[in-house]
Amino acid sequence: MTPPFADELRLLSVLLQYPDDDLLCRLDDIAAAVDRLPPGEIRAAGAAFLDYLGAHAPIRLQENFTTAFDMSPATTLNLTYHMFGDTEKRAAAMARLQRFYDEAGWERITGELPDYLPLLLEFLAIHPRPQTAAPVWECLRAATSLVAALEKTAPAYAALLRPLARAAAETAGMDDGRTSGPV
Repeated sequence: MTPPFADELRLLSVLLQYPDDDLLCRLDDIAAAVDRLPPGEIRAAGAAFLDYLGAHAPIRLQENFTTAFDMSPATTLNLTYHMFGDTEKRAAAMARLQRFYDEAGWERITGELPDYLPLLLEFLAIHPRPQTAAPVWECLRAATSLVAALEKTAPAYAALLRPLARAAAETAGMDDGRTSGPV
């Protein structure tokens, strides 16, 4: 599998947002964006996830999101937690990610931590050579354990993230020409 393209990364980032009125009012636009993606796993996963969103009441979607991502550390969208738990190694990994963002000239505009999955995807989507963002891809490798945990509690989200987890596993270990080391 080749690394996802910018539009695919943006789509995943959008679909991982809290399903509030803003997101749910844009489903037609998001569906059009899915239709413009190249055929493949991410396009299929995005289309299936849109079916999931359309099949449930907003309050149910919001409850499912909160249960999936906010109630258990095992399914947090902060990926370094899956790698290191709540340890000093996690803090160091987040500092390395933030330094990587800073060196790239990218400023986070949300209060989310640097390892927040939608934020990582947004960064890769705008990076001129996402395949060279080794620290980000190393962090994204944790999506495999996130998908495994979501299989039990939120299968729609697991299915959405499965292609990303597969791509991240295949992309891990890429060298960006620097000696920043793994996250």
